[in-house]
Amino acid sequence: MGMVAEKLEKERIIHAVKTPLKHKEELGQYFTPYPIAHFMSSLFPVTNKKIRLLDPGAGIGTLSCSFMERIAKEKWNTPDIHVSAYDIDKDIYSILNENLAASSSVFKKSDYEIFSEDFLEKTSFEYSRKINETYTHVIMNPPYKKIQTKSKERQSARTFGLETVNLYSAFMGAAISLTEDNGYIVAIVPRSFCNGVYYKPFREFILKSCAIKHIHLFESRDKAFKDEAVLQENIIIMLQKNAKQGNVKISYCKDDSFIGLSEFDTPFSQILYKDDKEKYFHIPTKQQLGTEPPTVYSNLKDLKISVSTGPIVDFRMKEILRKNYEEKSFPLIYPVHLKNHRLIWPQTSKKPNAIVESEVLKKQLFPKGFYVLVKRFSTKEEKKRIVASLITPNDFINDGIAFENHLNVFHLKKSSLNENIAYGLVCWLNSTYIDEKFRLFSGHTQVNATDLRNLPYPSIEDLEKIGKKIKKYKEWNQQIFDELSEEVTK
Repeated sequence: MGMVAEKLEKERIIHAVKTPLKHKEELGQYFTPYPIAHFMSSLFPVTNKKIRLLDPGAGIGTLSCSFMERIAKEKWNTPDIHVSAYDIDKDIYSILNENLAASSSVFKKSDYEIFSEDFLEKTSFEYSRKINETYTHVIMNPPYKKIQTKSKERQSARTFGLETVNLYSAFMGAAISLTEDNGYIVAIVPRSFCNGVYYKPFREFILKSCAIKHIHLFESRDKAFKDEAVLQENIIIMLQKNAKQGNVKISYCKDDSFIGLSEFDTPFSQILYKDDKEKYFHIPTKQQLGTEPPTVYSNLKDLKISVSTGPIVDFRMKEILRKNYEEKSFPLIYPVHLKNHRLIWPQTSKKPNAIVESEVLKKQLFPKGFYVLVKRFSTKEEKKRIVASLITPNDFINDGIAFENHLNVFHLKKSSLNENIAYGLVCWLNSTYIDEKFRLFSGHTQVNATDLRNLPYPSIEDLEKIGKKIKKYKEWNQQIFDELSEEVTK
């Protein structure tokens, strides 16, 4: 580690330890560790043209400084370097200034400017009047913070034609808009934008305006910002503005030491599946190359099966919840009632077991039948993200059962699935194959209905076939799920 690196790391760790959590959360502020900055800088191709670098949410300047350090070390033949750094945290202004001054002083012709204004607001104002600066390079670790529909941040992002739910994607959208054609954007961001319905406009925004050049994954989810309590899984992504999409380089390593880095090229069709209307970004590992869903697979729509989030939001119905089942009530099913892929009800826990008959409830009950339930949140102890369980007509006391909001329910037009298909679905959803497919596009422990719709499924005939076979087993385990599912995937 050179002098610059040591100084930056020392300042970052002091900030990480001394800054109150509330301050960091309000700003969505998590500084980039130097080894990550060094790796991000290494992704840019060498150029002998003028460099205009943008660093939005610059913090103490680690990203810009590590890029300038690389240019100096490798003696790039660039005639001129200009850096624009943005940060609204006045407390770090003097350190940022000092670091940028030191790093840019080694070049014959270089200058930098620091803006303490709000990057989004300033950019959207200038962009809408066509008076904005443009950049050849962007390096960024944007703030992470949810933004409300009516917020000024949402308003600003709309200037670039982007509807989005988090500051990090709004910052990226703004930065992409300021990048010149064929310019590069390198960002470290949460993986959450790769899937789910809320980030679909952002994925479409990226696909419309950029080529994806490189994606780097950390195999351990909490290692990228290990001094901060960041539990989001992060990726590093490099985009090229308005360039032609070719193969994508994928790289992996365990943590931010980048030891044992492995990388390979993959066709873009492995990242974005051809007919995917949701535009999910899949990130294949080397072992998974060439495993895109064969055409024999169906989606839920083809199978005419629906999946919905459980309709009972308990805190809105407090007055009709009951600890125990009583006359004129219905079983209320929570994740806690699902054990070993079956229903174990009632349970002694903090959760109620029943819900009383009422007008509101009528529409939300499911009739006697076969259903498949998938927990929306897997626990840390669970090896697999998708945990599916079966409900059968024997699980009903009378006609009617209620499913709580932390469950996803597979059904047929709000009534029972065919028996063999229900058994087949439980087997398929619990397979290792499906777990791996899910992890390609999701870094969450959260499983939403949209994600379940986006998985590949066998044909109705194959589901029935698996279902008939798994029905014969009293006890289920991973090996059975996998062996039966493999008959279809082979």
